[in-house]
Amino acid sequence: MAAADQPELTELVLRAAGGVEKMSTEFDADLLLSTLLGSVYGAANGPDRWGAVEDFMGTFDAFLRTKRSSRARAVRTVLDRLRHPTSLRVTGAYACGDRYGDQTSYVATFAYEDSESGGPEHAVVLLVDHNLGRVKDIMVVAPADVVLAALREQVATDPEALAWFAEVEPATVGAAALAYLSLTDAAAEPPVEESLRANRVIAQARCGLLGVTAATGSSDGGVDRAALIEEFLDSPEAVMAELSAVSGARRESLTYCLGLFLDFATARGDALRWSPRSVELFLLDWVHEHAVLDADDVAMVPAALGPWVFWAGRRADLPSAPLQRTFAAVGRMRPEFERLCATGERQSPAARAMAQLLADGVDLADTAAVEAWLKTYQGEPPNA
Repeated sequence: MAAADQPELTELVLRAAGGVEKMSTEFDADLLLSTLLGSVYGAANGPDRWGAVEDFMGTFDAFLRTKRSSRARAVRTVLDRLRHPTSLRVTGAYACGDRYGDQTSYVATFAYEDSESGGPEHAVVLLVDHNLGRVKDIMVVAPADVVLAALREQVATDPEALAWFAEVEPATVGAAALAYLSLTDAAAEPPVEESLRANRVIAQARCGLLGVTAATGSSDGGVDRAALIEEFLDSPEAVMAELSAVSGARRESLTYCLGLFLDFATARGDALRWSPRSVELFLLDWVHEHAVLDADDVAMVPAALGPWVFWAGRRADLPSAPLQRTFAAVGRMRPEFERLCATGERQSPAARAMAQLLADGVDLADTAAVEAWLKTYQGEPPNA
């Protein structure tokens, strides 16, 4: 958002936020101003939408200080409270999801020290889609018991017992929420869900109350890739698929493909989390954007992925029916996967360039040769 747009926008937001003076509780006023600031979030260009909102809130605060009206004072009070909610206390933290691991709802509940002027105990719910790697929606629900009862009912009535619900440490919810919010803010396209935009501001500071500590550890979550691959190759699934004993070029292809499976899954939070939806994303989108596959790899990917997801599901103790659905998804997606490999229509520019480089027989270890080829590929003569 251009800085030149902000003076006019601050006036618009102030006029629209005038209703906070009439709100009977802090909760209602917070929701109104968060919704208005959500329009700033929705209009901001990536990759730092939240940074744009923070910049605007700073500008807006300075603008409000220049006004002497009761409306400006009331709005500034709400803005300060949104950013620093000192009158709230955390009353609970929960997580709910499905055993496929496609989505998780992170829930934190809050109460005002003075419920009469502050408002009801309420829940902030962030629905995270692990396949997309971002927050799909943010909801603020009052009273909090309503959403907790609904989630417990969802688990109790699940016919396949795939849904789960657990009380967790507040810091667990806070760390997950802030991490996925950051990924959402940096996404190429702004979120389309109106409720996410409207509640983005109110969620930020409230999640900051959850005692989040700095994350530590490796970027892959501490996964021992070599140990997992070895465990898989020793498994009944790999033996029955005749993968354990492959050698030569097929062994190289198998190792490469297993590495791709781990790259995809660990980026989504769990090296062994597979579902019909994640199989579809991997075979029809991700692998074409992130990898260069030769003929051996094209044959090996579905041949190895079927046993891999069956082994991973069994290791994660998935029930038989959902495990079978994930395995069947590999076979169902295989023809389209092979077609996309043949056409190259979903390759990223980087993958397409690498595929052409290999097809032209360029030695990847020869830096000068690679640089000369890249100049040619980019439309420049090699000696330019």
